[in-house]
Amino acid sequence: MSISLDQAYQIFMADRETSCADKTLIYYRENLTGFFTYVSECFNRPVSEISCDEVTRELFRNYICYLRKRPKFQNHPFLEPSQELLSSTSIRTYARSIKVFANFCKDNEYCDDFTYKVKLPKDDSGEIIPLYQSEVQQIDKLFNLKTEFGLRNWCIVHLMLDAGLRSSEVINLRFCDLMFDKNIIQVYKSKGSKTRLVILCPRLKVNLMKYCVIHRKYTALSPMSYVFLQMRQQEAINSNVIKQLFARIKKKSGIDRLHPHLCRHTFATSYIKGGGNIEMLRLLLGHTDYKVTRVYLHLAQQSSLLHEDIYQLDSVFFKRYQ
Repeated sequence: MSISLDQAYQIFMADRETSCADKTLIYYRENLTGFFTYVSECFNRPVSEISCDEVTRELFRNYICYLRKRPKFQNHPFLEPSQELLSSTSIRTYARSIKVFANFCKDNEYCDDFTYKVKLPKDDSGEIIPLYQSEVQQIDKLFNLKTEFGLRNWCIVHLMLDAGLRSSEVINLRFCDLMFDKNIIQVYKSKGSKTRLVILCPRLKVNLMKYCVIHRKYTALSPMSYVFLQMRQQEAINSNVIKQLFARIKKKSGIDRLHPHLCRHTFATSYIKGGGNIEMLRLLLGHTDYKVTRVYLHLAQQSSLLHEDIYQLDSVFFKRYQ
């Protein structure tokens, strides 16, 4: 079946909308749009007039070469282009969305997989170094738990650090997901539209309860209301709030490698190092298979070998599941 690139894209996005989170849809939309702009310029035609089977491996390979020469922040709405080029990790991230699209086209017999056996730059993201116990203590000192702002931010960070939540899962957390009586958090329809349960450890439970009771008066609100609000607009927090929060923490603490997902990496590594099993970790993190989860075996073994004092999870994780 021969259809245009634009038609294939519309069908692909409609298919993704049935199972992907909004953040994932934005990822596909942005990265595929960049690729289609390049293809359109190469053919000097709009993608609505380019057939899927006109896109070749050579074209995709040339696109990767083009990305390797592209400055960071090019076409960014707020930032000036940098003299530094795109990292290999960024290029691999862009390419991954195109490979998914190409496989979709192949499976639906629109064209061959034009990404097949095209080599990508090697990952240059470097080794993951979890947060140390002293670093978490340093971060915690930045929060005044007697204020709404300080307590909110502490809870946001420790939901990632002590429960392994993704930043998007913290943003979408609702009052009905906090099962204080059972010491459990429900992560509702997260990545891949999967719902999972995670443990609510004592210290996190107490501070979350304080925030909900004192500053949100949550018993008078709808159970479907979001837990965390922006301080000025009194609307639910978003990804920019998380980014700005971690940027401030990074600057004040001097922990240059800090980013939101590092808290989740720390949780997983600490869980394995503390004696947790990989199957339970897979369930706690919401992974579909072991491919990603196994990374934390390596990180835990490395930290043990080097005697690294990484952040320790509450003992409740190990009493319940061993």
